[in-house]
Order: sequence, then C-alpha cells, then structure tokens
Amino acid sequence: MRKQITTLLVVAAALFPARGEVVSVGKYQAKIVPEQFATLTFMNKGLVSDLYRTEDGRVEKGMVVAVMDKDKTEEEREDMELQLTKERLNKKDEIRKLEVQRDKLSFYMKLSEGEKNYAKEYKPDGNADSQDTLSDINDRMDLLKRELETMERRKRADFENKHEALTLRMPFTGRIQYNFPMPEDPSQPFEYVNNGARPFATVCDDSAFYITLNIADTDLSLLPPENFSVFIELPEGKQLRGTYAYRRVEKNSSGAGDMLVYFFKVDPSDHETAYKMLGSNTNAILLFSSPQGSKLLHKAELLAHPAAAESESWAQLVRRAYPGYVIVIVAEKDLLIRPATPQNAPMP
Repeated sequence: MRKQITTLLVVAAALFPARGEVVSVGKYQAKIVPEQFATLTFMNKGLVSDLYRTEDGRVEKGMVVAVMDKDKTEEEREDMELQLTKERLNKKDEIRKLEVQRDKLSFYMKLSEGEKNYAKEYKPDGNADSQDTLSDINDRMDLLKRELETMERRKRADFENKHEALTLRMPFTGRIQYNFPMPEDPSQPFEYVNNGARPFATVCDDSAFYITLNIADTDLSLLPPENFSVFIELPEGKQLRGTYAYRRVEKNSSGAGDMLVYFFKVDPSDHETAYKMLGSNTNAILLFSSPQGSKLLHKAELLAHPAAAESESWAQLVRRAYPGYVIVIVAEKDLLIRPATPQNAPMP
C-alpha cells in the first residue's frame, strides 16, 4: 500500500512540483479524444474515385479525399453549360431586337415634325409617347441583362450545391481512417454501396489529444480544477499522463442529464500512443495536488486513533484528531486535510 502511494506521489510531484500533498482520488472511466473529430459520409451509392491515401494517414485541411460519380458529374456539367449557352443566346437575341427598336426610336425622336412624316415606320405603335416608349425599352433591356446574370449564377450555384455532397474534403488537418474494405487497387474507381448506412471515413485533428473524465462529485467540482491531473496505466509499467486543460458541461449520451467533463491534455510525445487508444474503453487514476500545508492521512491509520470510536463521520474524526483542520478530499483509501481558514472553518 505504501509503495503504491509513494509511486503516486512521485508521479504527481513531476506534474506539480510546486504544490503540496497529492492524493489519489480514485479510478474513473476515461476516454481519449482528439482536438477535433468528424465523419465524412456519402449519402448515396456510386462510383468512387480520387481516393486520397498516405502512408501515415495524415491529410491537410481542404484536400479532396474522395469523389463520387466524377464522370457523371462532368457530363451533367457539360449539359448545364450547353443549356446556359442556349439561354444566353436567346436572351442576347431579345436584347439585340430591343437595341434595334431603341436605335430606331432615338432616330425618329431627333427628326423635325416634317421629317417624321417621311419616317412613319420608326414611329411607336399606337399613341404611346416616344419618350415613355424609349424608357420602357431601356428598362426591358436592363431587366433581360439582370435576368441573364441571375440565371447563370443561380444555375451554377444549384449545380455546385447538388454535387458538393459528392466530393469529400478534409475539414481540418489531421488523420483519416476509411471505414470500408479497401479495394485491391484504390487508385482505380470502385463501386461504393454503403448508401449512408455508416460514415465513409472518420477524421481526427491530431494536433492535441485529451484524457476525459466525467467527475460527478459536487465536492470535487468545487476544488481548483488546475490542481487535478490523471494517468492511465499501460503495459510494461508505462503511463499515459494528462494535465488539466479545461472542463465543460456536456449532454449525457444515455439521456441521464448533463455531465461535467474534465479534459486533461496529453504530452505531445505520447500522441502516437493516444491515437492508438481512440475509441477504446479505459480507466484513469485521478490525482489532486493540494496547496502547501496539507496532510495526507490513511484511513486505516486514522481509524486507529482513539477518537475514532466516538466519531460518526470522517469530518467529526478529523475535527477531533486534528483540531484546526478540515477535509479537502475523501478518497477511497485516504483523506487529504488542510488548515482551516475563516471561510472554511468547521462548525463548532
């Protein structure tokens, strides 16, 4: 027992050399999570090409990692451009006809009254005012030009939105894992048939990894979070350690309310180990480093104190055995106590 506690103290002292007593709070279920995580999914079946592959699985942000139905998309793009060309020509033909009307009307309006009698073919139909008719022609030409621009922009945007889902890009720099049996020749197009039933690939930002714990104990949540650290025991006596980074409230996947999750950052030298542990269930030892002046008491030794027979709680026993001290943490086998202050002094 003392040998185990000594080992814990050595580990925690390396993490928090300027602090006091260290206590092993207990063992918690833990997960290894990357800085970011995302899934890439094709919602339909199709022919996949342009599969991006590297030896270490690392891909830069924005890189295309797979394309579905590339040839079909290009055929549809050619059809779209053909339709746009036809509609563009039709609109321009209408504009040219209006330009002719405008030029004729402008010529007619510059003639004298006598000259207009010899140029009746240029006169506007009916009794419409020439200036109003000219204004209407100009407005119609402007409208056709705007319709042409809007039509091209909208059709291209609709096409890109429709086909963007057929191109998977890396959302951030990191590693990629494909979630399907790799074809014999990944450089050639192959039929993909999962149809959105599962992600095509999972990607993680490996710039940082964290050990995460759900700490539900209210008393622990009131303590300075930066005084906590964790480690996971690995084979061959090795450890994966984490120092406090931040905490946040997350939804419980089981639907049992919110959780207060603590994130402990893994040292960059252990990133490869952390990456291999993604998705696995593991346990971590939670440590707490108290300010100077604290005392670490072993429950077994404290129970041997004469005051134990008359005490109904650990708090009562500490108050009698160590007057002027209060409990910081009640761990599985130990208690951490520190001198009382006016704010946390025990009730008389």
